[in-house]
Amino acid sequence: MSDAGLLLQKFLRGHPRVFGALLMVIGLIQVAFGVVLYIYPCVPRDELGTHFYSAALLIFAGILTLAADKTNSLGLVKACLTIYVISTIVVAVINVFYWIDLIYSPRNRDIKCSWSDPLCQMLHQIATCCTGMRGIVLVLTSLGFFIGISMAAFGCKAVCRQSTDNDDVPITAASRDFPSSTEVNREPEL
Repeated sequence: MSDAGLLLQKFLRGHPRVFGALLMVIGLIQVAFGVVLYIYPCVPRDELGTHFYSAALLIFAGILTLAADKTNSLGLVKACLTIYVISTIVVAVINVFYWIDLIYSPRNRDIKCSWSDPLCQMLHQIATCCTGMRGIVLVLTSLGFFIGISMAAFGCKAVCRQSTDNDDVPITAASRDFPSSTEVNREPEL
């Protein structure tokens, strides 16, 4: 088997077909929640469509992962690794926003009325639904975050490693051009 084939086997050990499909499903569910939260915003950030950014990246990462699994191309594995890094960073930032929204939750603090009032009860139910939906989206984006990190690890094993026999030796620019330590330490023969 060629070196590229062995490197692709390292990527395929991460079960990219399963995780690619899972990333796409997570992205599609996020789009569904994003539509609901965009139409009925719970916090001002919902009107900006932040749910769609992470969903689009996760769907794109899933599509690339499935394509890399099907075609067995090292170039697609490199593209997957790039999109994993980008989507992981974006999803991490959006998760911070979700945590801030869940902890601060301005809807619950703005409701100042008596619990005996039916309108007040409805407002509290809406605030609870908003918090629940944001919690579900936070769990989904966190799952996408961890899948992206794990798939990036398998992609890096396939792309960023020099030796196909030993997984502990990373590729560096210095390791390709310079002699090994045994060649340098030899004493010259006279």
